[in-house]
Amino acid sequence: MARRRPKKLDQLLGSQRLQQFADYSEHYTQWQQLLRDCFSQLGLDELAPHCEVIQLNAPSLTLKVSSAAVGQRIKTEQGRIITYFQTHATPVADRIEIRIRPNRSQLSQAPQKAAAKQAPTESDTVKKLREQAALCEEPLRSQLLALADKYSADETN
Repeated sequence: MARRRPKKLDQLLGSQRLQQFADYSEHYTQWQQLLRDCFSQLGLDELAPHCEVIQLNAPSLTLKVSSAAVGQRIKTEQGRIITYFQTHATPVADRIEIRIRPNRSQLSQAPQKAAAKQAPTESDTVKKLREQAALCEEPLRSQLLALADKYSADETN
């Protein structure tokens, strides 16, 4: 099979696909600014870093969020967000579609956070038992102290 000749730079720059990409990039920037303005006006600034507009077509506004909790918060504020976009955006949106896609940085931090939340050591348990015993009355105090002594004896063995 014969190889195709490489396209000239003029052909690439004048192509329809490049123009479509440029248009989408321009719209994408406008959508993100519109979303930030919407969140700012509605007092939802804490959601802005976790949310991004993917697409704004006539019937729907598609948002990418970093977690289900953020998606649920967006759904509760859906009416206010749609009203804002209806008054400020060119294509009118009647509903919000949410796509949950965690950031890669969040996925890589999850195992680190799980490792940081290790179970308390036995010495922590003994310490907490003794603190709770000091707050309690008899007979619970003596039972907690006995339990703490048992755990501390197990540590030494």
